Amino acid sequence: MLAVLRAGLRVALNRQRVFGLSVGVLLFEGLVRVALAALHPVLSLLCPPLVSLLALGSAAPTVRTAVVAPEATPDWTVRSTLRERGARLCAVAVSGHLVSLALGAAGFLVVDTALRAVIYAAGGTVPTAVVVLTPFAGVAAGTFVAWGLIAPTVARVVSGTGLGDAATASVRAIGDRRRTSRVLCLHAACVLVAAGAFGVCLVLGSDRYATQEAAVVALLVGVAVTTVTLTILGAFVYPIHVALAAERADETQTVPVRRVALAAVLVAGLVVGAAAIRVTDARPSTGPSASASLPGDATDAYATALDRTASEDHRVVVREVRDGERSVSTTVLERSARRYLTARRSDGRTSVGYADSGVSYNFGGSSGVLPYAASERRVGGGVARALPYYWYVRDEYSLSRGIGYGLPESRTGRWTTVAAENGTRTLELADGPAVFAALYDAPAENGRYETAVIRMRVDTDRGVVVGGRTRLNATVGERRVIRNVSYAVETGDGVDARRPSVLGPRSVGEWTWDLFAY
Repeated sequence: MLAVLRAGLRVALNRQRVFGLSVGVLLFEGLVRVALAALHPVLSLLCPPLVSLLALGSAAPTVRTAVVAPEATPDWTVRSTLRERGARLCAVAVSGHLVSLALGAAGFLVVDTALRAVIYAAGGTVPTAVVVLTPFAGVAAGTFVAWGLIAPTVARVVSGTGLGDAATASVRAIGDRRRTSRVLCLHAACVLVAAGAFGVCLVLGSDRYATQEAAVVALLVGVAVTTVTLTILGAFVYPIHVALAAERADETQTVPVRRVALAAVLVAGLVVGAAAIRVTDARPSTGPSASASLPGDATDAYATALDRTASEDHRVVVREVRDGERSVSTTVLERSARRYLTARRSDGRTSVGYADSGVSYNFGGSSGVLPYAASERRVGGGVARALPYYWYVRDEYSLSRGIGYGLPESRTGRWTTVAAENGTRTLELADGPAVFAALYDAPAENGRYETAVIRMRVDTDRGVVVGGRTRLNATVGERRVIRNVSYAVETGDGVDARRPSVLGPRSVGEWTWDLFAY
């Protein structure tokens, strides 16, 4: 293998025409994929490498001559080879890409699930951008690595072998474990170097730029650097593959049926197991939770209970009567199942929003989210998009955020304990400006308060909020503010953010995101 590496590198370094052809073709391939990714990332993954395989495959006989006879001046027979082998190379490009894509997706599911399990077991979290972008990058990397296994089939087609025999060449090559492992390591090393270059660009960009526009520029620079890096690396890998094919051109091997069958069963088992873990959102336990006791100070006690409630599965029901109109707002966040449900019933009408690891329903989204939607459909007067929208909700959600929808803020004034019995502690906030700020998350200017009191009940055994009431009758500036609100809070295993029936069964796009977002 070392001799093959030296021969391939010698051709790449000393044959400028070969190196230039490789760089030009691979750079064009990379730019095409970047353009397709701008339309939709999935298009970049699905597009087979027709141009690269046709151009580099047709040039392979010439490159092989340069490998076998370093001192000779090879004849460039690209046109004749393309005429004779072009149709078969196209067939290999399409079929080989489908196989590589399947293997790349399988590899991503297995590796990513194992890495996420370690992160979750350690109590860590994964940023939303990583959840959304990693499947595309991971499957692309896995597909690139898997193409190393398809290379023997391409070599057979270039040498004039029929498609039937060429199709089994890659399977026969698996019997040579040393060759297979080294080829996979070669492709994996290219992926790691490119990923490292991309990571360096992001790190440098995050240190230098603070605005969202600058972050986008840093991302584009990272994509450009990654594309150029892979192009240059590919220009070295290409003659190495040609040299490897030349070394083993005369070898005949039988198909290692048992070994292939065992590998297929092992890979299938790992993929099925990883898929089951991801679809069911099974995650390792982080161990026993911290003490549920609450601080003695009432302000600290409510703040602690609010934070602990927010960290668990919870349902918050807010009932209010305003100007004779009764409204009920329900928010359910089921962290264990990664589901979020919000509903508001007012004036005889009900509006519902829902998000989980595969769908967004009745959420507008943003320009940064929508490009990753696998599908979109109108149901029940709203729009359902196949998106891992739960993570976006998780980043934006706050238990006390919103006007009239969440629980009162905790740090706007001094709370006091007014009752404590039967494992329940009642905490009160009675300062007018503090009450207004707790409800509206903003200070009140020139406020006059006739009634201003919030009383919240906390469970002293579990350290969570269980309910409460708000009374506010005030004049703020020229505006009259009257609030009569009650809160009911449920936490724990009984909380269920059930998928709205109007959505019906999951679409293919929703199942896809449910599988790949974990």
